[in-house]
Amino acid sequence: MTSDTQENRNDRVGLRSLSPSRASDFKRCPQLFKFSAIDRIPTPPTVYQARGTTAHLALERLFELPAEERTPERLSDLFRAAWQDLKPGEFADLFDDVAAERAWGIESLAILNNYFALEDPTQIEPLSRELDMTQTVGDMTIRGILDRMEETPKGLVITDYKSGKAPQERFAMSAFFGLKIYALLVRIREGRTPVALRLMYLTGPTVLEIPVDDGQLDAMERQLEALWNAIEKAIAVDRFPPRTGVLCDWCSYQDICPAFADDTGGGV
Repeated sequence: MTSDTQENRNDRVGLRSLSPSRASDFKRCPQLFKFSAIDRIPTPPTVYQARGTTAHLALERLFELPAEERTPERLSDLFRAAWQDLKPGEFADLFDDVAAERAWGIESLAILNNYFALEDPTQIEPLSRELDMTQTVGDMTIRGILDRMEETPKGLVITDYKSGKAPQERFAMSAFFGLKIYALLVRIREGRTPVALRLMYLTGPTVLEIPVDDGQLDAMERQLEALWNAIEKAIAVDRFPPRTGVLCDWCSYQDICPAFADDTGGGV
C-alpha cells in the first residue's frame, strides 16, 4: 500500500458530519455517496444547477425587500443580479456562447416567475432564510442550509425551493426525506416541532405539503442514527455497493460506476 493510499484510507476513518442531501445519496446509492462525499470527485456544473442556485439566491433576496416591492419584475431583476454574482465562480465556462446563455436566461426567468402562482410573497415574513442548521443530534453532527422557515397561524412551516419538476406521486413522500431531517434539527434548536413541510417546485408549478409531528421526527432520528452507523461501517470496510435504478440515467458518475463497467473493468 502506498503512502498516498494509506493517507486516503486514514482520512476516511470516522464520519465527521452529514448533510440531508448526502444522507439521501447514501439511501439512494452507497456508491454515489462514496463518489461525492468520500472521494469528492468533482462533476461539471450543469445548466440546471446554475438555474437552481441562482433562483435560490434571487428568492432569498426577494424577502429582503419591503413587501410591496416583491413583484415579478423585481424578482427577475434579482435573478439577473444573482447570476452576475455567481457566474464568475463555478459557472464561468458553462455556456459556449452568448446566445446559449441568453436562451437559458429567458427559460430560467419564465420558470422563476411561476413562483407567483404558488404564493403571494407580500403576505409572508420569513423567520429565517438560508439558515445554517449545523446541529448535534446524539452522537451525530448534521449540517445543512434550510431555505426558509416562517410562522403561520398553524405553527412553524419550513419550505424548500425546487427549480425542477415535482416527482411522480409514488416518489412524492421520499422527496420529503431531507425536509424531515431539517424539521428534526429545528425541533432540537428551537424546542418547537414544525407543523408542516412544503416543497415548492417552480417547474409546473406545484406545491407539495405534508403535516409533521413528534412521532415522525422521533422515527426520523432513529432512521438517521441507523444511517450514520451504516455509513461509518461502509467507511470502515471500504464497501459502497452501487444500487441501480431509474435515476442512474441522470447520475454524473455513471461512466465510472462499477455497476456500468464492461468486462475489462472500464466504463461504458
